[in-house]
Amino acid sequence: MKNLFLFIFVLLLSFICLGCTNENHVATLKEPTETVIELEKVYMEMREIAWASLSDTDKETVMGNWKDAKVTEEQLSVNDEVQPDNNPMKVMKVIFNTSRDRFLGPIGIYINPNTNKIISRDVRM
Repeated sequence: MKNLFLFIFVLLLSFICLGCTNENHVATLKEPTETVIELEKVYMEMREIAWASLSDTDKETVMGNWKDAKVTEEQLSVNDEVQPDNNPMKVMKVIFNTSRDRFLGPIGIYINPNTNKIISRDVRM
């Protein structure tokens, strides 16, 4: 009889511990959502900086809403080789698709996310 009570006690204790674990898991699920929202704010800021740098002529050729421009994180490279130091510079690239993409390619603007300054642009031929 004592063994039965001990077994039930251990079983109930296990369920209580699992319940606490699930509660903590739910709390950690909220964190990535906040991170995604913060990341989208950074992306929108990069779009605004890139958009402000375009000439009126380039703005007229942008297809779609500029607020939907693609933003990617890139590593600074020279001749397609990552810099040899241990911490290569990470930059944000904003890509605007234009009506002239077929002839010149899209507009690509590289921005330093730490200083919010434009570092470079893709060559359009």
